[in-house]
Amino acid sequence: ADMDALPLQEMNAFEHRSRHAGVMHACGHDGHTAMLLAAAEHLARTKAFDGIVHFIFQPAEEGEAGAKAMMDDGLFIDFPMEAVYGLHNWPGMPAGTFAIKDGP
Repeated sequence: ADMDALPLQEMNAFEHRSRHAGVMHACGHDGHTAMLLAAAEHLARTKAFDGIVHFIFQPAEEGEAGAKAMMDDGLFIDFPMEAVYGLHNWPGMPAGTFAIKDGP
C-alpha cells in the first residue's frame, strides 16, 4: 500500500481532509492503506490461508523511488517472497470490475 502524501493543496472541506497545507493523500492512498490493513486484519482473525503473508507499505510510490529504496534496503532478503500482488483503485472503472496485468 502506498502511504505517501502528494504535493497538492487539498480543496475539500470534509472532516478527514489533510490538516497540512500543500500536501494531501490524493489518488486513493488512504484507500490503498485501508484495503491492505483490512486484508491483514481479516487474515489475522480468520487464519484462512496456508503459508506466510507479508504486507508491504510503500513510501514514495508516486515518484517511483519507494519500491527501489525498499529493495535496496533488503526487503526481499529480509522477507523472501514467491510472489507480490499489487492493487490500485481506478475511479474511471465501473464498480465491481477489475483490470489485471501480469508482470511489473
